Amino acid sequence: MTNNIDARNDQSDKYKIHISRVPTKFTEEIVERILTDKLKENIAGNCGDKIVSKVELIYPRDESGERHGKDGNEAKDCSEIEKGHRNEVEDHRGFGFVSFSSQQALDMAIKLQIVKGGRKVTSKKLYTMHLRPYQEKSSPEQADDQDGRDVCYLWSLHRCTYGDDCKFKHVGPGGCLSNEKDELNETERQRKKKGKCFAYKKGKCSKGDECSFSHDFEPDVKGESSEEIAAKDKAKTKSNDQKDCINWKTKGKCRKGDKCVYRHDPELLKKALTKKAKNKRKRDEGMDGENGKQAKKEKQPLTIRIFGLSYACTEDDVRQFFEECGIINKILFPKFEDSGRSKGYCGIWFASPKAVAKALELDGTEFQGRWLRIQSGKSMELKEWEDLHQNRQTQE
Repeated sequence: MTNNIDARNDQSDKYKIHISRVPTKFTEEIVERILTDKLKENIAGNCGDKIVSKVELIYPRDESGERHGKDGNEAKDCSEIEKGHRNEVEDHRGFGFVSFSSQQALDMAIKLQIVKGGRKVTSKKLYTMHLRPYQEKSSPEQADDQDGRDVCYLWSLHRCTYGDDCKFKHVGPGGCLSNEKDELNETERQRKKKGKCFAYKKGKCSKGDECSFSHDFEPDVKGESSEEIAAKDKAKTKSNDQKDCINWKTKGKCRKGDKCVYRHDPELLKKALTKKAKNKRKRDEGMDGENGKQAKKEKQPLTIRIFGLSYACTEDDVRQFFEECGIINKILFPKFEDSGRSKGYCGIWFASPKAVAKALELDGTEFQGRWLRIQSGKSMELKEWEDLHQNRQTQE
């Protein structure tokens, strides 16, 4: 029985490779699915139903060498753990071993070197896992750094993209994948970050090497010398000389003076000054309200303020007295808090300016044995009326 088990182990180790950089969220089933799908695409012909025979991920071990889960018990193989209890097992170390069913599948996996896949078939985020040949330890006492397991396999192929951050050792001949950013100095890196120079793209840039944008490309204008470019600029300036300066045409002046590239025609100056004088005269006439546009209408008041009322007067008495002037929207009638009698003044809010004009005609008339004093003004609240009345008493 023991001989049969050893024979099966030797057969599984025969087609065995090392897999690294496995995400901790990946299980043996996920790794097996990714490898099977990838190898089926690359292996021609009938490769059988079972390409990957076994996936073994390495879990942390204690001093005795046994694998332990989060609860302190010995961790079982993932094939023996139900899917609902995978969170009870501690995360694996990110690497392990894969056994294939044939030499053809083994050779193809080593040739691929890397495989990409997600946790699910429909996952958009893909993780990269590295494959390299399996090297068996010659003895248990042999150091880890001497058996080749901790040596970066991509380093020997000059394809390691992690550099100093690589988890494996860079030993022997090899190198990292050349990165264009590492070969550029800081100035060139900033230029590439900002983008291409727009002026240089047209064939000229006055800043030269001091330009903060990139000149690492061929300009669109080819075969043109600086003289040809200057001739084009001169021709463009001549065409601008035929155009009228907009400030000179509308305002009669230009802050650029002789340096302006557009035309300053004396006839345009006369027309602009004449137009400005005409507009100014119209504005002045409009302000005076004579022979021009009608002056801006002032907003007519809708309220009046009444002073000199009798202390025995009521709000109904005021309403009956002024209702002939027009529709009354509201009456503000201040009263003393203790006696409830009138304070001698009030305010009325009419619905139209005509009603206000009629009410102002009643200024100086007699009402309940007293002469009224009526003024037009803005609507005021009771507190504002009281403050105004106190100020009048203080002045008197």
